[in-house]
Amino acid sequence: MKKIVIIAAAAMALAACSKNNANVPEASPISFAPNALQTKALILPDSNSPDQLAFPTSESFNVFAFAALDGSTYNYATPLMDDVNISNNGGDWKATTGTYLWPATGTVDFYAYYPGSLNATFVSSEEPKGINLAGVSLGTAIGSQIDPLVATTLAQMASSKPTVSLVFKHITSQIAVTAFDATSTETLKGKITIEKVTFKNMHTSGDYTKSTTIGKGLWSNINTTADFVSFEGGEVLQATESFLSGASFTAAIDNSAAFVVIPDNVVTGTAADQAIEVKYSIAAYTINGFDYPATPTQTVTIPLYGRVSANKFQNGKRYVFHIGISLDGANNEIMFSPVVEGWDTEDISGITIDAVKATLL
Repeated sequence: MKKIVIIAAAAMALAACSKNNANVPEASPISFAPNALQTKALILPDSNSPDQLAFPTSESFNVFAFAALDGSTYNYATPLMDDVNISNNGGDWKATTGTYLWPATGTVDFYAYYPGSLNATFVSSEEPKGINLAGVSLGTAIGSQIDPLVATTLAQMASSKPTVSLVFKHITSQIAVTAFDATSTETLKGKITIEKVTFKNMHTSGDYTKSTTIGKGLWSNINTTADFVSFEGGEVLQATESFLSGASFTAAIDNSAAFVVIPDNVVTGTAADQAIEVKYSIAAYTINGFDYPATPTQTVTIPLYGRVSANKFQNGKRYVFHIGISLDGANNEIMFSPVVEGWDTEDISGITIDAVKATLL
């Protein structure tokens, strides 16, 4: 249902049928004040508010709206806004095409989603009512993925004609990674170069079904996996932990090369196990009088099973994996720890001496 309907006349007609038989006083277009939650935002923000980030003015979103002229019975058969695209026009967030007015009486429920390219359907025939998204495909290129968002605000009073406040919530999981030199021996620090970090078998597509808690709907038909190279280059690790990012990546709010995946279970014991593959190399070094040559690329695979709470990625949750690499093993001098094992005791019985004969019985 991607149609745009100009409803100024329709709003007047609806108002005329209300209990008060009132007309719309003044032309008052429905406008919005969208925000995106800060801590998990992947789309680039316009501000640095500590609580919320303004929705990027370069983006747009879509809205379904339903009116209850008597304040209680909503008309789902005739939407007030039927999958209408909303964009920023001169600082005002309103319909990209057409004019949509507040009805004179009653309340209005608003349901929004981003981006408007998603295949969205509003379901009113079952509870909870809300937006279903079919065939969501996040993409696999870091920095070019979509970051699906949903928002709902209910029972807005038409009489006061407010700017509709929308707080968008993320429905995927976001992943980022940090790296640092975990070596405690000062003379060995700065010898490790991280070369590549790959997240294996991450899910990128599925269907989203609304829920009673905004943003916490269920995912199904999760059937696509991809490997995400979250870092590739040659960064000499320092003791200070830092997010891995690169010139080819679009940075998230903390400058990390973050990406989003479909929330799903973390599995183990199958070919589709989710894991982090880390590649690094070591420069030549000297320790305890021994010269160690440079070590070419090493590869370590870290299973994610057992590292994510409840072994499930959650909607709207950001996962930062902190990876430390240490060279302290090279400083392990050959040492001994001698102990004496206790005597084994064996009870030997059945020995009886005949005292009269001074012989064994």
